[in-house]
Amino acid sequence: MPPECEEIEDRGVPEKISCIDGRIKDHLRFTVPPSPCGRRAMVNKFWCHEVARKWFLRKAEPPHARQFSEPKCQQHVATWYLLYRWLIFLAWTCIIVCSIFEFGSYKPMIAYDKWPIYLTNWDLMLGLCQALLGGLLVSRRWKLQKVSDFNPSTLTIGFTERAYWFFYIATTGTAFCVSISYWCSIYDPKVHHLDPLNIMLHVCNSVLMTIDFCVTNVPFRLKNFWWCLSIPLLYTIFSLMYYLAGGLDKNGEHYIYKILDWKKPLRSSLVCAGEFVFITVVYSIACLLEQIKNQAYAKFVAKSYTVTKNSVTEKRADIV
Repeated sequence: MPPECEEIEDRGVPEKISCIDGRIKDHLRFTVPPSPCGRRAMVNKFWCHEVARKWFLRKAEPPHARQFSEPKCQQHVATWYLLYRWLIFLAWTCIIVCSIFEFGSYKPMIAYDKWPIYLTNWDLMLGLCQALLGGLLVSRRWKLQKVSDFNPSTLTIGFTERAYWFFYIATTGTAFCVSISYWCSIYDPKVHHLDPLNIMLHVCNSVLMTIDFCVTNVPFRLKNFWWCLSIPLLYTIFSLMYYLAGGLDKNGEHYIYKILDWKKPLRSSLVCAGEFVFITVVYSIACLLEQIKNQAYAKFVAKSYTVTKNSVTEKRADIV
């Protein structure tokens, strides 16, 4: 018996009943179910905790090295995939050559010294780097699998795989942000021309990365969003230093992009902050689409396995 009940044990039955009644009330107070608002708050708190634990506290398993050298639909490197990787590299190379020499422009303005100042051309160099590294990795894997005792599970992640992963993620986010930002806020029919070169620079880059996203097996991790942010951050610092040094664009204006005119620091800062948020959203969508792609391929593989198993069973039944 609790101490509070022992103290009044000899004082009579009414006090004992009062003590028991208090204990019952305490018990009922703790067993009453929470209100709908309290239950919703508990669910929200639990959900936020789980999300935080999943994305920021849990140490994710590193991807396997084979993911960077094989397509999503196969567990080996076929000849078509080897050709595909080098055709992608050739496409990025052709776009860069056309960009430098302004092939396909209605009114070319030959200014080779101004080529490196534009974010679009930074994106092209990123695309070229990731395509080159991807081609090298696939070529190496294609040669290794010719050995009879080769096991792709023994592959390990090295510097080339990590560099390819970084450039691939950075190019994906930058390409879509460059295309969307250009056509929404920079393109002016009075200044810019809708010529083949403009299409190659601000459309084909996103098309190439979309095709690559569907074919390759490169993983997307939400915690790696800062890889995409590093490129616009570096470009923001570069554009500010270029402005302070008195740099001009192709048209002789004291800015690189009109929306990034550092004569108006507040507006330019807001534009940069908006781009950081936008590229983070784009990368988050890419992570979601990657999960959907994995589920779709898993269902396709399961369906193919079921069909193959049924056909084998039918053949055995016919033989019997």
